[in-house]
Amino acid sequence: MKPFIFTLAMLILFSIFLTYQTDNNNYNRQLEKLKQVADECSAAAGLFYDEEAFSAGLTIYNQEEGKKAIEYIIKKNLDLIDEHSPSEKSYWKDTINYKVVFFDNSNTVFPHSYTDDLNRFTKLIAEPTIIVEINAGKPPFRLKFLQLKNAVRSSAYEYLER
Repeated sequence: MKPFIFTLAMLILFSIFLTYQTDNNNYNRQLEKLKQVADECSAAAGLFYDEEAFSAGLTIYNQEEGKKAIEYIIKKNLDLIDEHSPSEKSYWKDTINYKVVFFDNSNTVFPHSYTDDLNRFTKLIAEPTIIVEINAGKPPFRLKFLQLKNAVRSSAYEYLER
């Protein structure tokens, strides 16, 4: 009876380890994908700028078009449906939220110190910059005692005027 109980306990323990390792590997891949999506969003939003102001030596972003590009990239890459809710084939199960901040010659005097409330980082902004932050919610781990915090990734696109 002792070998049976020991074998059963080891089987349960190894199942827990295997489940955790699988979920953790998948979560790390999805975090990397989330970072790449944030990078693409900030770079795409940087493509929309006021051409007349640019010809005068100023960088002023078109925020409406930039936000449209960001929403499109987030929806397509994270498999979302309307209102930023994930589809059935998406890894994420919570509603995806994002925040974008534009720093350009129309609304900022450079250098500017930016402090992010959610990630608690400070950045000195010396050039026109777009900061995109994506909050994907909690990861869908199968083990209920492993509840991680929200997955948040941010990216900044800086236009270097040289």
